[in-house]
Amino acid sequence: MSLNFTGINVTATVDQAEDTCTLSAFFNKTEPYASGYTYHQILLIVSAVTTTLCLIFSVSLASVHLSNWVKPREQKQLVRIIIFPPISGIFSLFALWFYDASWVLEPFPELYECFALVAMFYLLVLYVAPHESHRDHFFMNLQRFGVVKNKPKLKHDGGSLRWFKMIWVMVFQILPVKLVLNILVWVLSGVTCPVKYKLSSTGTALSVIESIATSICVLGIVWFARRMAPELKQYKVVYKLFSFKGIVGVTLTQAPVFQLFAQYQWFKRTQYVSILDFAVGTPAFMTCVEMFIASVVFLWSFSAEEYLELSRELPRTRSLGGALVDVLDVRDIFHGIWYMCKISFCCGGRSRAVGKEVAGTESDLESDTVEMI
Repeated sequence: MSLNFTGINVTATVDQAEDTCTLSAFFNKTEPYASGYTYHQILLIVSAVTTTLCLIFSVSLASVHLSNWVKPREQKQLVRIIIFPPISGIFSLFALWFYDASWVLEPFPELYECFALVAMFYLLVLYVAPHESHRDHFFMNLQRFGVVKNKPKLKHDGGSLRWFKMIWVMVFQILPVKLVLNILVWVLSGVTCPVKYKLSSTGTALSVIESIATSICVLGIVWFARRMAPELKQYKVVYKLFSFKGIVGVTLTQAPVFQLFAQYQWFKRTQYVSILDFAVGTPAFMTCVEMFIASVVFLWSFSAEEYLELSRELPRTRSLGGALVDVLDVRDIFHGIWYMCKISFCCGGRSRAVGKEVAGTESDLESDTVEMI
């Protein structure tokens, strides 16, 4: 049956959907193409294929790490990053499949993205200062550089402890901020109506705030990597950051753009593409394809080759099951959040003993050392 929406009052239709929390055919009904498939079905088929391939590549790479568990603290963070694409892809696939449940499913990959970002930061810290007991002294004695016309210049000789703490807060703020924001999304969508929330200025505002919080986190990681570039050179960090930061950057701009189009009704539905196809289906489809590409790139940038070679010389510290338990152990995440709270509310990022021995006292970082279990 041919669908004809000519002459329909779009504003009145949207208002009715918001008031009654029900979707008319205007929002989700479309005609199939000449092939017999609708736009939604085509997106779903392609997304299912790319997500399956993404899952195969990511699980294969993660299993190699888990089977050669010789540097558990590093590999724990690597596996957390590696499984980000399939987790994001799977939730996006189901959001595309079930439009009605998309408002419940969409926040989950955004929440896991926070853990992956924190894992990337932890990995960089472990590369430059692997021993917790010496980490405070390392940053106390690290020269603090400023940047003048893209050239490093010695800023002062008081160490980089305060700078390290600031970076820590920039990275870890994303966890509580995104958790609160996504809880608000669930509550507002459930209390008001998913359609009303999707088309509201509140939804757009929360999406923009999420993007800002993610941008601050990414900026902190990049700033840290740039300053520690000489120490990180041997670890292919540039490739790791480029591949991971690239996919985060794409998803970062994607969400608010589609939210704006939905709110201001800039997209005009056609007989083949409905409003939900555009506002929910298209970004979910794009995420599935992007995560497939990321999983392919990760095979190289987060390769297990180094650990395979080490496994010939070093014994595995855990079985495959034990290694998986290590990955699921999130105590290091909670320790990191607690440390951020101490920095923010207790010591204010100030060091009492930077590069000096003070009788009877410890530096604030020394007394609050965070463990990366």
